[in-house]
Amino acid sequence: MKIVNIFLYLAKKNFFRAPYWKRNLVIKILIGLLALYFLAVFLLLGCVLYFILEDQFPDQDPVETLNQILLYYIIFEFVIRYFLQKLPVTQIQHFITLPIKKSKIVQWVMLRSSISFFNINPFIIFLPFTIVATIQQGWRFELWVWWFAVLTITLSINYLIFLINKSTRFLLITLALIGTVFSLDRWGDISVVSYFGEGLQLLLAQPALVVLPILIFLGILRITSQYLKKQLYLDKGLKKSIEKVIGGQLSYFDGMGIMGTFLKNDIRLIIRNIRARQVIMMGFFFLFYGLIFYTQEIYRDNYVMNIFASIIISGGFMITFGQYVPAWDSEYYSFLMGQNISYKKYLESKWYLMVFAVLFSMVLSTPYLYFGWDIYKIIIATGIFNMGLGSFITLFSGALNRNPLKLNVKAKAFENTQAFNITQLLFTLPKMGLPILIFYLPFYFINFDAGIYALVISGLVGLLLKTPMLNAVEKLYQKGKYKTIASFNKTI
Repeated sequence: MKIVNIFLYLAKKNFFRAPYWKRNLVIKILIGLLALYFLAVFLLLGCVLYFILEDQFPDQDPVETLNQILLYYIIFEFVIRYFLQKLPVTQIQHFITLPIKKSKIVQWVMLRSSISFFNINPFIIFLPFTIVATIQQGWRFELWVWWFAVLTITLSINYLIFLINKSTRFLLITLALIGTVFSLDRWGDISVVSYFGEGLQLLLAQPALVVLPILIFLGILRITSQYLKKQLYLDKGLKKSIEKVIGGQLSYFDGMGIMGTFLKNDIRLIIRNIRARQVIMMGFFFLFYGLIFYTQEIYRDNYVMNIFASIIISGGFMITFGQYVPAWDSEYYSFLMGQNISYKKYLESKWYLMVFAVLFSMVLSTPYLYFGWDIYKIIIATGIFNMGLGSFITLFSGALNRNPLKLNVKAKAFENTQAFNITQLLFTLPKMGLPILIFYLPFYFINFDAGIYALVISGLVGLLLKTPMLNAVEKLYQKGKYKTIASFNKTI
C-alpha cells in the first residue's frame, strides 16, 4: 500500500507541474461533467432495463433475454474500448534506476487502468438490473453470481485491450475471433451468440461454473502482466528495428514538381505514423456507415438521413484527415515554413489527396447498388459535393486549428485534446448541414432528381472555382502563419 501512495503522490506532482496544467484541469472538469451525464443516463437504463425486456418479451424471463444478446454487448464494448479507451502511460525512466520492483510498477499501471469509465458499466447498468430482478423475483444467490461473472468479463476486456494495443498479433487474433463469431451467427449453422447465452443460463443453474470466467480473467491478467514486464527496459524504445521501408521512392509523383514532393510526404506520413494510419482505418470503417441506415425500413425513404450517411461514406477520410491540416506537419512545421516553397502548392497537395480519397471511396461504395439506384445516386452526388465544396470547407477549418498533433500516439477518447477545438466542431455543421440543405430545398419543391442535380451542380461549381477558392484558403493560412508556428512550437 505504501508504494501505491508514492505513485499517487508522484502522479499529483506530475499533473500540477506540467505546462498548462490549469487548462488541463479545466478539460478534465468538463470531461468529468460529461462523464457524470452519461453515468446518469446508463444508471437510468440499468434501473428500467428489466421492465423494458419484460414488456418487449412478456413470455420470457428478462434475465434469459439479456443473456441471449449479451455477447453482442460485449463485442460492442470491446470495439468502443479499442477506439476510445485511454490507456495509462507511465514514464518508467524515473523508476527503473530506483529500488522499486518491476512487478510493483506493472501493478500500478494495471491498477490505474482498472479505474476507468468503461469498467463501471457492471455497477451502473448490470448492478441496478440485478437489484431490480432480485426485487421482482425474490432473493436468488445465483443471480448475484451471474452479475459477478459479468463484472469479471468486463475486467477481462479491460486488460485484453492492453495486449491488443501493444501487439499486432493479439489484435489480428481478436479480429479473427470476432469475424468468426459474426460469420457463424450470420451465415453458418452454429449460433455462437445463442451458445453464449445458454452458457450464462447454465451459470444460473450451476453457480459453481463462475470459476470459468474467473480463470479466464486471471489468465488474461497474468499474460498482460508478463507482457508489460517484458517492456520495462530503458532501451526498449531505443532499440532499432529492422523493417522494410514502404513507399520509399514513390517515383510516380516526381513529374508533379513541388506538389508531388508534398504528396509523397503525406503518403509516407500515412504509412509510417500510428495516428495517420488510424485515420485511414476510420475512413475505411466509414464506408460501412450506410449499413446502419440503408438496411432499416424506417430510414429507407428518409432522404435526409440517407444524405447524412452518404456524406460520411464518401467523405470519411476527407473529414478525419482534413480537419488536422496543417497539424499533421506540426512537428516540423517551422522547418517547412522556413523553406522557399509555395504555400498554395502545399495546400493544393492536401486538396488533391482528399479529392482522390473521395473518388476512391465512391468506387468502393459501388456495392450499395444492392439497395437501389436512388441510394447510389445519393452517394455519387454527395461525393461530388465533398470534392467540390466539402474539401474547401475542410481546408478552411484547418486554417483555424493551431494545435499540435502527436503523430505516433494512438488517439483515444479525450486524449490529445490539444488537437481538437470548438472550431472543428462548428465547421462540422456546414460539412453536414449544407449538402442536406442544398438537396432538401429542390427535393421539397420539385422532386428527388432535382435535389440530386443541385448537389452535383454545387460540387461542380466548387471544382470550377478551385483556383480562387484555393487562393482564399491560402490567404487565410498566410494571415495566421506565424501564430500557427508559435503555437506548434509550444511544449504541451
